[in-house]
Amino acid sequence: MILVESLSFKHKINFLALIFGFLPVLLLQADNIDSLSCIQVPIPANYDLRFITFFSPQSGMACGKQILSYLDGRWQVYPDQPTASVGLFFPLDSNTFFVASHTKYQESDLYFGKGQHWKKIRNPLANTISSMYFTDSVNGVIAGLGEIALLRNNRWQWLPPPVPSAINSIFIDRDSVIRALVQTGELFKYDGKWSRIKGNEKIKCFRYYRNAVYVLGDDYFGVISPGDSIIRLSTNKKLKKITCFFMTGNREMFAVGKKGLILHFKDGVWKTMESDVNVNLNAIWMTGNSNGWVVGNNGMLLHLTTAHAVTEKIHPWKGFKVNTMISIRVKVIDDEYGVVAADFNNDGLTDIFTCGLFEANHLYINSGNNTFADKAQQWNVNGEISIKHHELNLGACAGDFDNDGDEDLYVTVLNGRNKLYKNYRGKSFVDYSSISHGTGEQSDRTNAVIAGDVDNDGDLDIFITNENTTNRLFLNNGAGIFEEVTQSAGLTTKAGGMGCSFADIDNDGDLDLYVANWSSGNILYKNLLKEKGKLFFEDITAVSGTGGKVYTKSNAVVFADIDNDADPDLFVTNRKTSNRLYLNDGHGLFTDRTADMPGEDSLKSYGAVIADFDGDGWKDIYVSNVGTNVLFMNVRGKRFVNSSSKFGAGLEGYSTGSAAADFDNNGSIDLYVANYVGESSAILINNENRPQYIRLKIEGIENNLDGVGTKIYVFKDGKLNHTSALLYYEEVSGGSGYASMNQRFLPIAVGGQSFVDVRVVFPSGAEKIIKHIRKGNSVTVKDLDGLAKIRRQASRQFTLLFKDPHELMQLLAWIIVMSMIILSVLRGAKRYRWHLLFSVSYVILLTLLFYLQSDYFEFKNILLSTILPVLSVAVAIVLVHLYFERNRIRSLAVVEQEQMREKLSRDLHDDLASTVSSVGIYLTLIRYNLKNKGGKLNELLDKTTSLIGDAASSITDLIWAISPRPETLDDLITRVNNNFSTLFGEKGIAFSTISFINMEDIVLDTKTKQNVYLVMKEALNNILKYARASAVKINVGEQRGIIKISITDNGTGFDLPEAENKGHGLTNMKIRAEEITARLEINTAPGKGTGIVMIFKPGKQ
Repeated sequence: MILVESLSFKHKINFLALIFGFLPVLLLQADNIDSLSCIQVPIPANYDLRFITFFSPQSGMACGKQILSYLDGRWQVYPDQPTASVGLFFPLDSNTFFVASHTKYQESDLYFGKGQHWKKIRNPLANTISSMYFTDSVNGVIAGLGEIALLRNNRWQWLPPPVPSAINSIFIDRDSVIRALVQTGELFKYDGKWSRIKGNEKIKCFRYYRNAVYVLGDDYFGVISPGDSIIRLSTNKKLKKITCFFMTGNREMFAVGKKGLILHFKDGVWKTMESDVNVNLNAIWMTGNSNGWVVGNNGMLLHLTTAHAVTEKIHPWKGFKVNTMISIRVKVIDDEYGVVAADFNNDGLTDIFTCGLFEANHLYINSGNNTFADKAQQWNVNGEISIKHHELNLGACAGDFDNDGDEDLYVTVLNGRNKLYKNYRGKSFVDYSSISHGTGEQSDRTNAVIAGDVDNDGDLDIFITNENTTNRLFLNNGAGIFEEVTQSAGLTTKAGGMGCSFADIDNDGDLDLYVANWSSGNILYKNLLKEKGKLFFEDITAVSGTGGKVYTKSNAVVFADIDNDADPDLFVTNRKTSNRLYLNDGHGLFTDRTADMPGEDSLKSYGAVIADFDGDGWKDIYVSNVGTNVLFMNVRGKRFVNSSSKFGAGLEGYSTGSAAADFDNNGSIDLYVANYVGESSAILINNENRPQYIRLKIEGIENNLDGVGTKIYVFKDGKLNHTSALLYYEEVSGGSGYASMNQRFLPIAVGGQSFVDVRVVFPSGAEKIIKHIRKGNSVTVKDLDGLAKIRRQASRQFTLLFKDPHELMQLLAWIIVMSMIILSVLRGAKRYRWHLLFSVSYVILLTLLFYLQSDYFEFKNILLSTILPVLSVAVAIVLVHLYFERNRIRSLAVVEQEQMREKLSRDLHDDLASTVSSVGIYLTLIRYNLKNKGGKLNELLDKTTSLIGDAASSITDLIWAISPRPETLDDLITRVNNNFSTLFGEKGIAFSTISFINMEDIVLDTKTKQNVYLVMKEALNNILKYARASAVKINVGEQRGIIKISITDNGTGFDLPEAENKGHGLTNMKIRAEEITARLEINTAPGKGTGIVMIFKPGKQ
């Protein structure tokens, strides 16, 4: 709370009276806010309304780009509009106004109107007028960007602005004090000079009420004190969304803002009112504490009143808002013919495909909020456009031809063969034309294409109309592969086919066909599948009454239930004569009701869409023309009214195809209208604010997955199959209009019904009943569930794999690859003893190798997508097996070598070593048996015995060394001790071994033990022979897996360089150390003894 200070006594008394007068009123018991209702009032406007004022409860005005007046309980367009579009509006009374109109040069024209007379008056501002306020016809103030001008007695005077910034709002009170709110959120007061309202709070809007100024910020509601400070009366975070507020007579406050927000403040409590709308609300005026009016975008007008109040009902629909695809950064999009609305990437948003005649096709991927991105080139459907050749794409339809869950695309071509694009996982399209067939002949010049299950076998068939040759029918084999049956089906024609559409006109369970022609009469074919048990179409044009006139250049064909009697009626557009509307009698016979319903016309028409645009339960007709397009509004199935200009549908140009869809998923039906030349193609966004609808999606399991041909009946709740309670009938279509296709499942308007019952009849005859569907809900209806669904889906996958040549090639490739992988794993496990983890990793890597190559090259080239991946896996398998075979051979060689060494060791031990030992024994016996125990002979015998002992020791060492068995370090050191302790002892040399580790835990492989032993043996033999040492020590240590053995003596030592040059002993020691990657260090000098250190790793086993 800001303190009131530096005020005169009088001002303090006035201010305190204001505050204390306000607070008691807040504490009074007020009328219950719940008694107020927010009623949407239909008015003849679909543009944004920005201003509203009332002169009395019975007289008021509102304004957008036009002025609306309220008189005698009815809103209407003010009859005497200014000559320019209204930008700002300020009424002095119900007959006197000031209007500012903004020009394209960022300026404003100022007008004064009184009654029927309007005159342009001088505007002194250089820039656009942003705010204005007048006290009478000759006094007021206007403001703009850093400019303010006063009108005093009809003369303009300049007033310096408080800051060089745009002024959002300006006001003159009773004391001629001017208040200006600038763009930065600062409020200024001018009473001879400008002064800024104190405080740091930003103000977004203000109101002058009973000599006080009330303000709103992003989170507070306050009042300006006499000291020009802001006093906060309350806070609310929702005020951030508020755009305008109004003080009522008993000190209540109402505020309106974004997305239908209405707040009420009273007794210090904020309450949110339910408006049930989602548009931005721009202004509010209360004519009493329980009566008021609110205006907003898209012609929104709300009446705040008591629940029992009655407001006159006028048609509430606001028509269309034109969106010229500015989201894709192109000003003009034309050269378009056929239009398809479908969800190609399965994200729940309806996308748009359009055919380009001389230019590229467009694929507008829906990003939400009515924004689109053209992805035709990335998705491979932009068409063939070159200097030498133009395909001239004209029509298209979408359908899940292979029942894989993605919408495929068929595009007709005037200059060449048609194209069928397979949807590849909702990410791109692949040209499947050469695989699928069903694309007609080079000379056909195809106009339109539609899809439907004409033989009721659970897949979508294709029918095309041709200019130069016969129309053609192609049957689907269930996998998206087509076979032509035109002749056998009785559909052979000469030429001239244009639009076409399927429908079950006689409700016998099969699809009939209507074909529009340019140069001959139109034809209605009855499908005799049910009657004859085989597919055949009979021309029933004459008896049905639908042939029309010859040479009318008929274009579009649409079947729809115009009169809500649960059968498909027929609408045909013509270029040379009037369009025709035929009503069905329920048995496939039609009556031409053109004259008394839409009326005869002279339009040059192409496309047509029939849908319930205004949500009143009756289907309307939109017709694309050369010239001005026309919207015919259905008046309860009795007649049609041309409402094009009233509802913003009268586009100009050379309009061709068109398609209906709910592009923004708000429950109302929008339109895409293609233009060839003249004007840009455009989306017509439906301005319906509160659509009352349900959504149904049909999913066929036994039937075609798209549900084409399924009949949908919607009844009032609890009145299933009551004809009088029928709200809606639709047969799901696979293409209609002029070479176009609507979104397959449009929102279904249910009017004022809170709940409805639905009956769904599938092409197979199966029925589903769904009762008590709540308004606003979405329901998916499937023809099969449970095990039956699983069996059918498995059968469908089987069909796709074996009846599609490409899928079959892929399947064979997978079988070959997996067979190779499995056989190689079995061989590896048996021959190379692969363990489980390696085998699993091997299978995964090879499978991934094949999949990545096959997936990347799929559809690009049959060689690259099948043969190359198979060969690469085969090569990988061969290389892996060669590697393991080489290792196996090497292992076998090692085993064989070890076996030989074992045998050699055994033979040496059993043969040579035994012999040498025996020789030694016999020499000893000879010596003891000699009579002469002295002399030279004994000396020779001693020497011989010594040599034999050395030889036996060497042979024993050799046997131990070459033995392939690994041994511990403890075994090696023990052997050294056993072999040398006696020798050193005989010579009086002290010999000792010291170990600081557990040598039994250290295992040496064969190579390591052999080389370590031989190095130590060489070192110890050298000490015995040359060192003259009195002590020898062996130290064994280990650190971090590294073994260190040191041999030291206190002998004479030697000159290391000289010794290395004289003998092979030291050289052999170094070579043996290098063989096991050991480090050998020799430290010696004459007279200083010798130290030999060997450092090594135990080696691998």
